[in-house]
Amino acid sequence: MLWIDVTDLVEFTVSGSTVSGVQRVEEQLVPLLLGENSRAVILDRTIGEFLEIDFPHSMTGITPLNFSEHPDSVLLCLGATWINDQLMAAVRAAVSQGVHFVDYFYDLTPILDAGHAQHLRPLFERYLALLSDCADRVPAISQSSRNDLEGYLRTREMRIPPGVATTLPSGLDPHEYTSTRESIEGESTGNDYALMVGTIEARKNHMLAFNAWQELINSYGAENIPTLICVGKIGWNSEEFQERLRATNNLDGKIVLRSEGVTDSQLSQLYRDATFTIYPSNYEGWGLPVSESLMFGTPVVAANNSSLTEAGVDLACYFPTGDLIEFVNVLQREMLDKGKLAQHRQRITQSTLTPVTWSDIAALVSQEVQSALKQEQPQQISPILVDWQTYSLAAPHTVFTDRLIIGNQRPPQPWGFPIYTGQQITINFTREIAGELTVHLGTLCEAGIVTLKVNGTEHTFSRGEFVSINIGAGKAGELVQLPVSATDVGPSDQGFIGLTSITVEGESAMASQQYENFAVTKLEAENHALRTDAAQLRSELDAARAELDRKSQSLLSRASRKLNRPSE
Repeated sequence: MLWIDVTDLVEFTVSGSTVSGVQRVEEQLVPLLLGENSRAVILDRTIGEFLEIDFPHSMTGITPLNFSEHPDSVLLCLGATWINDQLMAAVRAAVSQGVHFVDYFYDLTPILDAGHAQHLRPLFERYLALLSDCADRVPAISQSSRNDLEGYLRTREMRIPPGVATTLPSGLDPHEYTSTRESIEGESTGNDYALMVGTIEARKNHMLAFNAWQELINSYGAENIPTLICVGKIGWNSEEFQERLRATNNLDGKIVLRSEGVTDSQLSQLYRDATFTIYPSNYEGWGLPVSESLMFGTPVVAANNSSLTEAGVDLACYFPTGDLIEFVNVLQREMLDKGKLAQHRQRITQSTLTPVTWSDIAALVSQEVQSALKQEQPQQISPILVDWQTYSLAAPHTVFTDRLIIGNQRPPQPWGFPIYTGQQITINFTREIAGELTVHLGTLCEAGIVTLKVNGTEHTFSRGEFVSINIGAGKAGELVQLPVSATDVGPSDQGFIGLTSITVEGESAMASQQYENFAVTKLEAENHALRTDAAQLRSELDAARAELDRKSQSLLSRASRKLNRPSE
């Protein structure tokens, strides 16, 4: 059975958000891959589990999945797995249940200095560790992206999962929108227009395009330069470009910004009627606007980096990345010269390259799925816990906590992991030393007595106490797995018990400074818990006394009114 994750595609659809390139790929591939032996799944964030979904007829999950009940199955992720903590945890949980994992890889943008949002870097590093730890196969959208992934993992001495480079087809069909025309702002400007398609963000290098147009206008005059239409939603770190547009009145009207979105029909029309297109991006996983421009027979100028030379092959014109002078020179020499421009159009039209289709890509992905079923699953990595070192489980989570705690998880918290009634996680770690071992779990709960089952044994405790589990003797390097579930969460309205830290106690370190530090920490935590419970009990007692006083006053008042009521 093939299980296809459609989480981010559904969330984009339900929220009404404009899809990006990743979701456009999903939109094309999912219908081609769904069939008799494949089902769509979605992550339910409220419980941290995958649900089967009747996609695209319904956007609501149906049945929680236990992948261990479906041997010889594959979980395929085609979307932005890295933007969702719980999704990455759910994938690890699925792999622990025996499912094979295939992920479609796009690019390394979030960890490169390419103008992307910095807060995504830690999430993306965890995603790359997920691929290394758990993925059977990782096909990529370009050879450039495969090379980047392999280079990143190799330099960090991490496992490199195998996979092919698929390339990508045009996201638009040039033959689909040919009979109707729509009015498009900026198209009828009295001049020809050039087109730049892509999210308005620093990585796409709109500032270079702005500066190039300013240079061209200074050299040739505004009336002799095509208007530049920029199509794309507002993205990361685009403030400088937007400010320059405001300050220059959109370069006196020579740049038109279409950030509210256009229809596929409008975009097709823009590609078809453009004099040429530009794509000065600093880095791409593929570069759909380059291949789309060529599909419509329109010449394109692109930066010479990453996968852009794969998307443009020998039909695009290239310039060194970020080089304003060479960018302007290529525009002048190849695009503003009508003879050269006509030659480029003719080369594109006469090209014998066979266009790649979405069916071709779906076939390659299907082959990767079949290859995954024939492979042994990668051996999971568990962190080594150093004797007497206390490890915080507080969010933001890391590769360490991802590997340490496996299971369907609720949203991560600033203090650690919540475990709800009926939920089970497994703590996985490697022994650093031989001998007897005890694991101490720091806890968090509301006032009252609660019960946590660890490794089959129930442990009863109150707020802030450490739960201590003796796991016996073993050898250094052995894997330890502790199943953990909440049996009784006491009077809590929240319905969970929290885990805040983990410490491993080895018998050989009883007199060490680390032991003394931990002993102090444990006593302080228990003392704090007692003080907190006592303060809460005092507060509850004061509230009860206040309520009793209020009711007593009410009864006295009613009795007084009855006694003083005139007799009839």
